[in-house]
Amino acid sequence: MRILIVDDSPTMQDIVSMTLQSASFQVFRAEHGVEALAVLDVASPDLIITDLNMYRMDGFEFVSRVRKRPEYEFTPILFLTTESSEDMRLIGRDLGATGWLLKPFVPEDLIRVVKSVLQ
Repeated sequence: MRILIVDDSPTMQDIVSMTLQSASFQVFRAEHGVEALAVLDVASPDLIITDLNMYRMDGFEFVSRVRKRPEYEFTPILFLTTESSEDMRLIGRDLGATGWLLKPFVPEDLIRVVKSVLQ
């Protein structure tokens, strides 16, 4: 299974990548939504994990644009962010996000959620 990670922090990209690769997922990476939109065409991910607060294009705009592409209409999208407000979660859900996870995360929990969403 292929997973796209979108996060402007190289450290967070490394941590999430290592966690997912340890569970045998193939990982693609992007620093922000603009780059991630280009990666979609190459990676054809089965799941997208995105941060919310990023430069050039934030997570909300990215999710909105992904959902406009017919081939990604039903692809699971998880937010992995430090934002914990219910208002933010509701906006994410309304834009088409599948779930909302908080940083910092427990690696085992991330793997469990990813496997659950991909079933």
